[in-house]
Amino acid sequence: MNYGNGILKQRIERRDYLVGGCIMDSRSGAVIEAYKEAGYDFAMIDREHTALNSETILEHIRMCRVIGLPCVVRVADNTYAELNRTLDQMPDGIFVPRIRTRADVEKIIETVKYPPLGKRGVGASTCPAGKYMGWNSVAEMVETLNRTTMVGIQIETREALENLDDILSVPGIDVAVVGNDDLSTGMGIPGQFYSDTYRNAVKEVIKCCNKHDIMPGIAAGDPELVKYWGEQGMKMFWASADICLLWQAAAQNCAAVRNALES
Repeated sequence: MNYGNGILKQRIERRDYLVGGCIMDSRSGAVIEAYKEAGYDFAMIDREHTALNSETILEHIRMCRVIGLPCVVRVADNTYAELNRTLDQMPDGIFVPRIRTRADVEKIIETVKYPPLGKRGVGASTCPAGKYMGWNSVAEMVETLNRTTMVGIQIETREALENLDDILSVPGIDVAVVGNDDLSTGMGIPGQFYSDTYRNAVKEVIKCCNKHDIMPGIAAGDPELVKYWGEQGMKMFWASADICLLWQAAAQNCAAVRNALES
């Protein structure tokens, strides 16, 4: 079976609405099964803001492959070691946080693409990217993964807003997701997601994404907020996180049980 099928990339190119569930705390693959059964379009495995180690992330990626749920990894930084090791485990794509300049993106594209498009190292049969059956040759693997691997960046810094057109004009970006907490904080209005100032800035991101044929996305799970941004042109939504779902369900269940006892 060839695992570089590019289903996620195909859906991005069609501009389907995509709803993702984030994995930030769970070490068990049960959360991936739950996301699959619940109907999420992909899992986002977070390495930036979590204590998940490389081995756990690998097992999550493997579970996603086995049950057929596309997955992406949000890496911790844009170094060669971080990007190459992550992509060698065969997620469907990556997201790189805290972009500031065009040079940041150019470095990322150069690192994640195999020659002649970039300088990514070829692991051949020593890692998941090379060992799975389906490749007739190394050349086929290189061409396929260059074409099917999703490359995403996060727009979440004041500098990114200032350099937006320059950043999004770099060839090779598939998705740009707005990180609300960091972006609003960088703008000096932390948490003011409903203010005109913030909304107008995010609308500029959508406009610039459309100009450069990049899918725009945002971290949003509140249905009303998702509806609003969907109407504005957002297509990808990071809609939930495992630990937040656990807290919310636990609080609701405990309150319901106590209310039943008191009544």
